[in-house]
Amino acid sequence: MKPHSRLTALVIGAVLCTSLSVAKAEPARSTSSGSSKAGKASKKHTPRQIFNGWAVPESKLRVQPLKRPSGKIEIYSLNEPGEHMTLQLYNADGTYNDEALDRLNHLWRCRRTETEKSIDPHVFEVLSHIYDRFKKPIALISGFRNQRRTTSYHYVGSAADITIPGLADGVLRNFVEGLDTGGMGIGIYPHAGFIHVDVRPEPSYRWVDYSPPGSSEMGQPKTKRTRAPNT
Repeated sequence: MKPHSRLTALVIGAVLCTSLSVAKAEPARSTSSGSSKAGKASKKHTPRQIFNGWAVPESKLRVQPLKRPSGKIEIYSLNEPGEHMTLQLYNADGTYNDEALDRLNHLWRCRRTETEKSIDPHVFEVLSHIYDRFKKPIALISGFRNQRRTTSYHYVGSAADITIPGLADGVLRNFVEGLDTGGMGIGIYPHAGFIHVDVRPEPSYRWVDYSPPGSSEMGQPKTKRTRAPNT
């Protein structure tokens, strides 16, 4: 064979080998890409757990005694913005001011039945701590609820659903958690846009609820329990 024919044969052989290598490698890349896309798709469609709650161990609670708040509260009803009040919770001698309690009890009334109930004053003290810290009006979303589930802390009269416009609910939740020396329920509702605070027997409880606004499932875990944390 002539020199130039040998050279031509070598070039053709090299091209054929390269083509075969590419053809073999291509399906592998395609399979890998398809697997990656499938993995992303499965992650994207994984349903998020609606409710997640847990009891708070004593080691996670506040250790230092909690000082008494100033007693000042500025609050309004989100359902009726015209009901806006600024008041002092305490008398000069440190006792509770009955007039202030009456006004707050009226603000906390059940919006469905207009029923009023005496609310645990410790709930108002928590709100005074919040006002002392942020110096902003607190929006009350739900107070007393005259409902069938009589074990609800809203029904008992020791709960409030609140938010502060312009302040992230996570920041508000973290501050309130720092007040807990034992016997509080604190939940956050990221989709509905508020936090729940209640005073209860120990242990303290925490939860996150992704229910949409106005959902009948709000505060209810999807798994079976003896009772939900705030019902």
